[in-house]
Amino acid sequence: MNESYSINSAGINQSQHVSRLYSIQPIGCGLLHVESLISYVSRLATAHCVPTGLLVIKEIAPLINPKYGFSGESCGGVLNRIFANETSALNGFGNWAFGTVNAVEKLTCRTDISQLTLLNWKKVIFNRKLLKQQRAWCSFCFKESLDNSQSLYEPLSWSLEVLKLCPAHKTPLSNICPHCEKGNRPLSWYSKPGFCSKCRGWLGIDAYTYKVPNLKFKAGEDDEQLHCIKCVNDLLCMPPDSFSVKTKVSIASHLDHFLESLSRGKDSHLAQLLGTSVTQVRKWRKGQITPTLASLINICYKLQIDFPTLFEPICGEIIGKIYESEKKHKESSEKSVSYRPIKKATQKQKLVTSILETALLENPPPSVDDIAARLKYRNSSPLYVFAPEICKRVTQRHKIFLKEQQGKFKEQQGKFIREVLERFLGEYPPKSLENIASELGVKPRTLRSYERSLCKQISNNYSRFRTQKKDEKVEVLFEEMKQIAQSLYGKGIIPTPSRISPHMSSPGSILRLESRKKLEQFLQENEWF
Repeated sequence: MNESYSINSAGINQSQHVSRLYSIQPIGCGLLHVESLISYVSRLATAHCVPTGLLVIKEIAPLINPKYGFSGESCGGVLNRIFANETSALNGFGNWAFGTVNAVEKLTCRTDISQLTLLNWKKVIFNRKLLKQQRAWCSFCFKESLDNSQSLYEPLSWSLEVLKLCPAHKTPLSNICPHCEKGNRPLSWYSKPGFCSKCRGWLGIDAYTYKVPNLKFKAGEDDEQLHCIKCVNDLLCMPPDSFSVKTKVSIASHLDHFLESLSRGKDSHLAQLLGTSVTQVRKWRKGQITPTLASLINICYKLQIDFPTLFEPICGEIIGKIYESEKKHKESSEKSVSYRPIKKATQKQKLVTSILETALLENPPPSVDDIAARLKYRNSSPLYVFAPEICKRVTQRHKIFLKEQQGKFKEQQGKFIREVLERFLGEYPPKSLENIASELGVKPRTLRSYERSLCKQISNNYSRFRTQKKDEKVEVLFEEMKQIAQSLYGKGIIPTPSRISPHMSSPGSILRLESRKKLEQFLQENEWF
């Protein structure tokens, strides 16, 4: 394959005589098949016989931010760490695209690199769902370029999320490699137009037909997608000065015009026609937000107007109305006062007041939230708006009721705990307060809060019981050691703790302090130690 890297004086910064990188001419500037910035960077890397990722991190990234300088890291994940997993943004109009354009223009001494991105669209299109997160391509275009000995490149339109068909062949764009059957990121270490960035396999149509001999690509016949192709082509061919800050107003004027002529002045009819929400339509009409590219194309398709026409205002009178509407919206949002018809509000107020007054006679008394739930309100705020004083009385009555109920419950619970503790106090062997609390499913401090004196008696009984058991155990051990000592002395062996322990049922017991002290005292009394 013969790649041609032509250097043209058009678009070159004449004030800078020597460029660091080859000043390769971008393909299709100002045309509908204009090359994308990622494609241009990949071709630039191929011209210098280096991987695309190496060119980016060693030459381009340091000019975007000096912190991104190459430090000899491995290729895996470096690009994603630099661009925060948003390598598709290089073709967009955000900070990554702006910084990359400036860096590439400085390295190549060119002034037309911004045309390879969507920077000219910044004032007209919302950034949401604008670019594909995976690389897409047309295998027919790659094969034709190879057969005609033309440079392989990827048009900017292929990276748009709305575009599913190739503008030239009307066939679906591919996103899976026929060799490794994996998708590609928009920019990878081995990115190269016409080839898979993972297995470096050829992505032309012949690669697909070789893999699946009977594979057939059918041209798309979906009217919406064909209209989408036409709109994208019109947008790419529109001069940059077509976009201004008044674009939102121009779009709003068209929506207002069709609202009056087709939807009988109702936002809901226009929203249903466009397949979106009423809130979205109102924001578009007031010029508060800019529609996404998919929404703009949908508006043109449903309202049957050309894409460039959408950016031309219908008349100054409608624009004046939109500006006035936007001003009123801002004032109302600052005051945050919601409008309600007076008559309807009065009827609701009477109804709510009547229900609240009836609730004051109920027993047990309900809370304001309970009454709001009966009326199917989300919360009690509307009730406080209609009858604040009665709501306070209802709340006060409910609080008194809860306090009385809590007192009764506490009294019953205290009586129950007292009976249980008295029963455990008479049991033998006694249990610890922790064990009793565990059986009752409460914490010891809860029992102490009700019956401190009984809890203290239970703890003392348990402590005396443990001391008694300990003394009994020490006495049993001492008797065992005493018998072993006498037996050893009878055999002519001087009894010592180390000689006694092997003969015990539990040799480790001799290490217990109390039993060992008694043994030593016994041995000293008999002068055996």
